[in-house]
Amino acid sequence: MIKNVEVRKALLDKGLQIKEVAEELGYTISHVSGVINGRFDSPKVKKSIALLLGKDFDSLWSTEPTGQTETPA
Repeated sequence: MIKNVEVRKALLDKGLQIKEVAEELGYTISHVSGVINGRFDSPKVKKSIALLLGKDFDSLWSTEPTGQTETPA
């Protein structure tokens, strides 16, 4: 099952890969990937991704936290 279809669609629409998002935001690829795939719950990273993609936070992320809490990048 593909995790977070809305984020992945927005990445495709912008022509971005997770590596590019991580570099732009200053996080590791594994951290950004973990947030997108629901392994980590980081509101800060989610908000940054939404802003970078030009999308509303609520349209990309479920309000139910999943996975671990935020860890330093």
